[in-house]
Amino acid sequence: MYSPLDGFGTAEEYCERWHNHGDHLCLTDHGLMGGIPNLITTTEQFQKKKFKTIYGCELYVNSIHDEPTETEEARNQFIKDLSPQEMEEFKVSSHILAIAVTNQGYVNLTKLCSLGWSQGFYRRPRVNHKLLQQYKEGIIFTSCCCASEAARQLHLYGEEKAEECIVKYKTMFDKAFFLEMMLLDFERQKPYNQFLIKMHEKYKIPMILTNDVHYANKEDSHFQTLMLLVNSKKTLAEIEALKQNNVDVFELQDKNLWMKTEEELNEMYLQKYADVIPVEIFEEAKLNTVKIARLASNVKIDRSVKLPKIENDEEKLKELVLRGLKKRGISKTNTVYFNRVVEELDLIFRKQFASYFLIVKSFTDEARRVCKELTGLDGKYAVGSGRGSGVGSLVLYLLEVTDVDPIKHGLLFSRFLSENRGSQAVLKFST
Repeated sequence: MYSPLDGFGTAEEYCERWHNHGDHLCLTDHGLMGGIPNLITTTEQFQKKKFKTIYGCELYVNSIHDEPTETEEARNQFIKDLSPQEMEEFKVSSHILAIAVTNQGYVNLTKLCSLGWSQGFYRRPRVNHKLLQQYKEGIIFTSCCCASEAARQLHLYGEEKAEECIVKYKTMFDKAFFLEMMLLDFERQKPYNQFLIKMHEKYKIPMILTNDVHYANKEDSHFQTLMLLVNSKKTLAEIEALKQNNVDVFELQDKNLWMKTEEELNEMYLQKYADVIPVEIFEEAKLNTVKIARLASNVKIDRSVKLPKIENDEEKLKELVLRGLKKRGISKTNTVYFNRVVEELDLIFRKQFASYFLIVKSFTDEARRVCKELTGLDGKYAVGSGRGSGVGSLVLYLLEVTDVDPIKHGLLFSRFLSENRGSQAVLKFST
């Protein structure tokens, strides 16, 4: 079962909750993809089951105006020229769910997220329809939740305006656009689902069923409510008053935002949605969701180290380390330094970081050279003695990248590179 996540809880909690119920795990945070690395790492290391990860994002969209994004000046002028009513519309940020189903789709999705922050930010990281069309290849889009453009138009202006939104997205994305139903207690969800079914029947747009997840377990709802009350600085009585005035307090109104199994979704359907959603549409929507999950799981991210590869880098690094021992006045028979060098080079080579160390050395060597050439001063002023966890590396000290002896000062290499795996000596000194 496919399950978008967009909120609280750790990837570990979601894996633990889901390992008996499905093969795919998807993360769709709001407006960013910063949780994806943790999702990948956690699913790879989760012992009970191997999950297929799906990469997505619930993008914020400024759906009223396609403001220019090429330059900050043009965008600022565009905003300045808006009428008061247009400005109110411009402030609205709607949601659209985007799932990468190809490698190019993943690249495009990260591009959209980046542009939302760097060029479209207005209270939130936003993209517009122009950018969505420019970077739509390899991405499946859905009508999304009750904070979507269509849902808001339905709530404020009725079905005619909401239908215009659906038609526009269908025109933009064609077969890569799906109508997304949810089974929630939120009061706007049932009318929205009924509207989506009408659009499905009228325009033959396929439907999916998603599990809106803001926390892993059912019992976590109480703690999320307390956190939201603290964040909003409101009491339960004030929230009730807002609800009476038809103010959207979605997360404080709906307690169904935990990670449900298919059995729990079926139970929710029978109890509260059987009169709204025909059973054949419900079952078809579930199947379509699984189809998208399987399609999206084919995305393969190239996670190899993106560094120039220096020929014979390991031999060159060992040679420089040996020179460094001599230049620093350290005897090869000093077992404390010898063992530390062996330990560090072992990990450096296993992580294929030898070229990286050589590249960093070239930076500091060039900085010293240029500094002395330009100022006549000692080149050390361009580099300094080192900073951060890097000064814990004896190899960097011997390369003269840093000027702090980590053995003398009791500094740990493990603060710089992880030593979680076993060690195997790869460096042999001649005595």
